[in-house]
Amino acid sequence: MSKGEYYPTLAQALLLMACLSSTASLAEDAGSTTPQRVAYVEDLDELDCVIEPHVVIDLSSRVDGIVETMEVERGELIEKGQVLVRLESGVEQAAVAQAKVRAEAMAEILASNISAEFAERRSDRIAELHRSDAVSTDQLDEIQTELELSRLQRERAYENQLIAKLELRQAREVLRRHTLRSPIRGIVVQHYLAPGEAVEEQPIMRIAQIDPLRVEVIVPVAQFGTIKVGQRAIMRPEPPMEGEFETIVTIVDGVADASSGTFRVRLGLPNEDYSLPSGLRCRVGFLPMEEEPETVIVAVPDPEPPEPAVVEQVASEANSPEYEMVNTTVTTGVATASRCQTIGPITDASDAEQIMAALTGQATQLRLREENRSSVEFYMLLAPPQPSREDSVALTEKMQAAGFSDFYLYLSGPHAGRISLGVHRNKEYALERQEWLSERGFESEMVLRTKSRSQFWLDVRLLPQITALDLSEAGQVAGRLGFAAEACETIVNREQTAQKLAGISTPR
Repeated sequence: MSKGEYYPTLAQALLLMACLSSTASLAEDAGSTTPQRVAYVEDLDELDCVIEPHVVIDLSSRVDGIVETMEVERGELIEKGQVLVRLESGVEQAAVAQAKVRAEAMAEILASNISAEFAERRSDRIAELHRSDAVSTDQLDEIQTELELSRLQRERAYENQLIAKLELRQAREVLRRHTLRSPIRGIVVQHYLAPGEAVEEQPIMRIAQIDPLRVEVIVPVAQFGTIKVGQRAIMRPEPPMEGEFETIVTIVDGVADASSGTFRVRLGLPNEDYSLPSGLRCRVGFLPMEEEPETVIVAVPDPEPPEPAVVEQVASEANSPEYEMVNTTVTTGVATASRCQTIGPITDASDAEQIMAALTGQATQLRLREENRSSVEFYMLLAPPQPSREDSVALTEKMQAAGFSDFYLYLSGPHAGRISLGVHRNKEYALERQEWLSERGFESEMVLRTKSRSQFWLDVRLLPQITALDLSEAGQVAGRLGFAAEACETIVNREQTAQKLAGISTPR
């Protein structure tokens, strides 16, 4: 059993021992310690519970090494992305410095450019002499071969610099692994190692996220079906903590433990000010489930395409019996706020998980889906394909004769034999350049270079008593202002919805 599993297992054992006592004794204890203030679910007395962290992480390193410094102490509050541990990295820092010098070296490129330019001038002179029969064809062929070799040498110089830049990036990634950052916002629980000790496939420290907290309850199986996801409950922690805290049921296990005759229930408890510590025993009483308003089928037209900002609406199709409205409720003939809201795009999967944790107390369902979207990286202008390489060379000579020198002939790769006439990140600049070339008699084709990026969307099913999501904490996690969600006011196909919530992309 790992260290990360030990804590919750101990809590389960304590709860199981408490639930084996009689319900009459539980009721007597509750009446003797705290007066009954609310009406709980009928025939279900207060139950014992344990307050646990939302996440417990044993932080470890992907590389072996020696601990240089521990940047935080036990019990210290930490933010997501904060540096926690630094490993000795003198060798890796030297490798980065060496790779940086190679990546920034320009001598080879400058030398190859000078050599290629000299070869081009010499080739032009020999070609002129050949036309006047001053030199032989063999001499002309030798000079043109030297020109091609000088161009290849220049191309190899650029390739070597690209490889040096990639090696620099690799060296920086290796160095980055020697600095361990926190994946969550929480608190330091324990140090396993000290500065000077070796890291060899073992955790360095334990951290925990205590906002929100988890409240674990073991309920007699006779009460199965009386507790549902989204149901409210009142939790009272053990002394010296005082007060009553409203919690929301987030998970109800669908499988009971036959040996003990119990099943587990988890509740979410916001703890923004860290006023409640984890590890406390408590008692919880479940409130009656509020009745949800009647849901009716409503047909609406297809929505307009969404703006590329924070909300995506699922594609819809109306007036079909196999479709149903899953997110609009109607009470006394008046439509209320949608029960389904979508948040996105979220660029980082870890941010999406943190947002899900922040919304635990507001939703009955939280589903994360990933979509791969392509975006244009830059616009490249290419001359039309030529029948042969000789024709491509002839076109470059024609461009030079017209006073145009900003071009490049691809000798290999997907555009081998074609001439690059410019690369632009702005489409307007590319169009202006294309028009400028056309006015001078050189036609060009605009080729888009795209890059695929993953984006995450979070579909949220609201609790009955929640009319709108509170996204203040989600905005802090996302690292930007204006983080918001909007209602999914569409009709969705059941099968398509299931595919989207499962992360299966569908054609747009």
